[in-house]
Amino acid sequence: MKQSSLIILMLLFFDGCGMMGSSSDSSRSEPASDATAAEAAPTALSGSGKGGSRAKFAISGDYLYTINGVEMNVFDIQDASEPQKASKVHLPWDVETLFSYKEYLYIGSSSGMYIYDNSIPIQPTHLTDFTHAQSCDPVVVSDDIAFVTLNTRSCWSPNNDTNRLEIINVQNPETPELIGTVEMWSPTGLGVDGSNLFICDGDSGLKIFDINRSEENGTVDVVVNIKESYGEINCYDLIAYEENLIVSNHDEIRQFDYSSFPMEEMGRIK
Repeated sequence: MKQSSLIILMLLFFDGCGMMGSSSDSSRSEPASDATAAEAAPTALSGSGKGGSRAKFAISGDYLYTINGVEMNVFDIQDASEPQKASKVHLPWDVETLFSYKEYLYIGSSSGMYIYDNSIPIQPTHLTDFTHAQSCDPVVVSDDIAFVTLNTRSCWSPNNDTNRLEIINVQNPETPELIGTVEMWSPTGLGVDGSNLFICDGDSGLKIFDINRSEENGTVDVVVNIKESYGEINCYDLIAYEENLIVSNHDEIRQFDYSSFPMEEMGRIK
């Protein structure tokens, strides 16, 4: 089961990376075609997709969502062998990444994070925005906490030098609240599995943080502490799933086992 899941993850990872272009031009990359997006549908894992944080597609239940320029296309994949286009939603001009969590879609953009209500799967509706400094912005969500990396070192951004992790409380998606920041070198892709937060941090390498979440009197607090730092692992995006970590740096894809630390490398593809 673990091996088959890994193969599916790699297919999703290749597909997601193929939609983006290089790190220097990701904000201006060419959109994926509907055909390319539809081909990802059969790789659903028990009704959910698992792509890299910089992917422009996400799977939620029986539906596949893809970003295509200023449009989000919705595909019905109940019959994965014959996906059907269900609807199309207009998006802001600066969208970059897509992540599905519960009944919401979190869309990373160069100006902020857009949250869409997905309770009606074929009709996602804009709920609210969380604005930040102009930068590249992938987002992942876990345990009602959104983790966003802001990167201006490898992304075009005039008069701005913001490179950090932002931690956002989305317990109430209508009112996202910034609850923490961590300064970084040049963060790009990221992923969460349990209490482990993985971040590709440019020339500074791969960094792994321990997530400590607490709640008192209705107030949520999240503190992340560095657990491991691998300066020799250069990566642009990653997937963390069931103690398997897959990282990509455009030249190669590497697989690690993080059931214990330090991680053990399991293989690589160039």
